Amino acid sequence: MKKMFSLDEIAGAVGGRVAARGVTDENTVFVGGVSKDTRTIKEGDLYIAIKGERFDGHDFCEAAVSKGASVLLVSDESKLPDRCIAVIVEDTVKALGDLARHYRFKINAKVVCVTGSVGKTTTREMVACALRASFKVYSTKANENNEIGLPFTILSAPSDTQALVLELGMRLRGEISYLTKIACPDVAIITNVGYCHIERLGSREEIRLAKTEIIEGLTDNGILAVNADDSFLFDYVRNILPIGKGLAGVSVLMDAETERLNCPMLVCADNIIFDKGMRFDARCNLNGSVREEKDCTLKVSGTHNVKNALFALLVSDLLGGDIRDAKKALSSYEEMSGRGKISYGRYTVINDAYNASPESMEAAFENLKLMKSSGRKIAVLGGVLELGDYAPSLHEYIGKTCGKNRFDHIFVTGDNKEDFLRGLLSEDPDASYTLCDDTEDVEDKLVSCVKDGDTLLFKASHAFGFEALAEKFSAEV
Repeated sequence: MKKMFSLDEIAGAVGGRVAARGVTDENTVFVGGVSKDTRTIKEGDLYIAIKGERFDGHDFCEAAVSKGASVLLVSDESKLPDRCIAVIVEDTVKALGDLARHYRFKINAKVVCVTGSVGKTTTREMVACALRASFKVYSTKANENNEIGLPFTILSAPSDTQALVLELGMRLRGEISYLTKIACPDVAIITNVGYCHIERLGSREEIRLAKTEIIEGLTDNGILAVNADDSFLFDYVRNILPIGKGLAGVSVLMDAETERLNCPMLVCADNIIFDKGMRFDARCNLNGSVREEKDCTLKVSGTHNVKNALFALLVSDLLGGDIRDAKKALSSYEEMSGRGKISYGRYTVINDAYNASPESMEAAFENLKLMKSSGRKIAVLGGVLELGDYAPSLHEYIGKTCGKNRFDHIFVTGDNKEDFLRGLLSEDPDASYTLCDDTEDVEDKLVSCVKDGDTLLFKASHAFGFEALAEKFSAEV
């Protein structure tokens, strides 16, 4: 068994007290892994009893021991079985974070953390893809980006990991502050500040404060990398970044337009071309050291993905990776299903239905506009959820941005479809559209309208189930 932690090491890291029930050899105990689930626990693991809304992990302590757990981490000592070794703490969730922070420094990997209103998962995946060209990388899986998922991601990393790429999620203020102090990033990325979570936080200013909490955990020589084209974000962080912390930016604007940014570390894209993916030139200016990478290519489409790729190239350069190898790795990156993945068949289908926000809607419209199509361009749209009192005005805004692109036809459903329509017609009075009752109605009406060669964009919040709808039309050959 590998030796991940000793018993004393665990107790010291979490500030806990060792308790031995009917066991006398605790001084020789080591753990080989960490688990919170007795269904997947391995012999020699540390079992952490997490108390959730619908269950209490303490109820499974005996099962954990019977399956080979060598140490239990608990807050309720009364739930310990007769023969076991345990570390007692006040809060097992906090102890999980403390242990993850200890392990983060123990393996001495470079850490990259990504947050943002839109694009954080794709940026995370592109950064990991680029870094794999030069380092052994471990990264967040799926959406394991909260106070439970992030520490377990860190603790799951092999001991020889050289670069750890982590996604930081949030719903309220203070959550990113907590996560970043566990991860202690060497490079922190904020992709943008939009309207996600505005129902809970109330304003973009509050969202910006929440996202920029990521700065609090930066290592002494850490770098904050942000979307320099988002002036609401960029102009704010360059005024509040603590002394000794570096600021880097990425931009898809022309060099002449980026001079105003006065940013000593800046990666820009130029000569952006859409051609069943994206082609662009990258210019990296890091504290006066300038290098250019011509003909960078991506299989994925959209200028927002060019920006995500710029973050990946920047991080590779900052961590000492080979930027040419990173460029080559990014050329083979493929988008995850539901996040803008394009399928070619009877119809060209853009499946961007994993989730939606006003900003990602706008990016999706731009993507559809740029695409070459032998047929019509049709936007199939659902609503954006969790916008609270802002929902009517923001759906009207989404309608306006859609109308600016003059698509051949638009299908729309959701509680705010009338608000969307008002914005659409204010920008394009002659727009061709169909209002639908629900997702099933969208499918029925789309089937009777679509023609061979059409390009279809599917975009909505996840609850609308548009991913399955997009896959049905992708399957048509």
